[in-house]
Amino acid sequence: MVVNPTYVCAGGEHSLIFNSRNKSLFSAGACGLGWCRKDPVTEGLFSLRKVQLGVGGRDEHCKLFFSSYYHNLAVGGDSGKLYSWGCGTFIDGGLDGVIPALGQGYKSTDVGHPPEVVEFPNISSDPIIQLSGGAYHSIILTKSKEVYTFGANQLGQLGRQSTAVDNSGLSVDPTPALVTGIPTKETVKRIGSGFYNTLVACQSGTLFCAGENQNQQCGSGVKNLREMTIVKEVKNVESAQAGYCHTLVKTIGGQVFSLGCGEEGQRGLGKPHSDNDDDDDLILPVVSEVELPTGLVAKQIAAGANHSIILGENGVAYTFGANDVGQCGVQSHDESESIWSPQAVDIPGKVVEVSAGYAHTLLTTSTGRVFSFGQNDNGQLGIGTKNNREDCEPSMLPTEVNLQE
Repeated sequence: MVVNPTYVCAGGEHSLIFNSRNKSLFSAGACGLGWCRKDPVTEGLFSLRKVQLGVGGRDEHCKLFFSSYYHNLAVGGDSGKLYSWGCGTFIDGGLDGVIPALGQGYKSTDVGHPPEVVEFPNISSDPIIQLSGGAYHSIILTKSKEVYTFGANQLGQLGRQSTAVDNSGLSVDPTPALVTGIPTKETVKRIGSGFYNTLVACQSGTLFCAGENQNQQCGSGVKNLREMTIVKEVKNVESAQAGYCHTLVKTIGGQVFSLGCGEEGQRGLGKPHSDNDDDDDLILPVVSEVELPTGLVAKQIAAGANHSIILGENGVAYTFGANDVGQCGVQSHDESESIWSPQAVDIPGKVVEVSAGYAHTLLTTSTGRVFSFGQNDNGQLGIGTKNNREDCEPSMLPTEVNLQE
């Protein structure tokens, strides 16, 4: 039985936490509160603050939400409107390189703004049912199974062509529009994202990917994919999530496969053979099955920048990959501070939800408790302290987030 379930989503340097007891959305960390680190009220980043949705002074509860690396998306529970807020620039201290991941007309600056409405087509007749986003782009799935994207497109991550450019000459499109490349015979099931990637899993078990592919995180093929393209190396796909340059794929049967970078253990293969003992030259196949504990069936997957999480049907979260700031929630026993194979995270209770930020992790238990671990330099753990957890010592492992807000 779930008591007061709490839903979480870890962003780049911030976290969003929804408490269904009071139907409120809270945020902690940089770029998550409607302002960024340059704001004079930086002290407030280290504790949970309520996110205010609504227009014209009206307050409405949150129906859906997603925290991307530098921005956030939410759907209002009453209006069904799409909201966005957070940071929208590459460069601190100016408007050069503004990326409209937040939608057309958004007043994007380094100090940010409260949530604002993104104009979205047919929102009343075709409501939004899923949200996702990468570093500088946003992904929307509607009830009719249409996939829309907007934001940066310099590496093809929008999954469609765009002609506009931003102040620094990079390809962008602030207006939500449909992706291309998915055959009409396919029915979209789930969307996912990576730093520069859009992922779409279909009812047929086929996975499509767009965006950066120089590390083969979308399978073998060209360097950058400019429209949604089949990942031929995987089948029977139920969902997919990606990090900075690696991708996790969960099959309908609960297996997990990985593609892309693996030099920090984020592919969960055990420590692979390396030429010249140089981790940058690891010999990895295009796709490999993650070495899960015997008999384990995966229920959910999450990918941070360089670490990964698998939630087993047994209610245990397993982590692997980079652990330099404790983002795996277990002790490293390797000089590289990486976890090379899935390791169980020790927290009280049964885990029902996992989420990975750039270098931090959030876990939710069946009783609505939230545990966080990893980098905390901008307060993204939501624990009300500036402890950065630079070392993964036993006393620095998962800490419960106080939700009495």
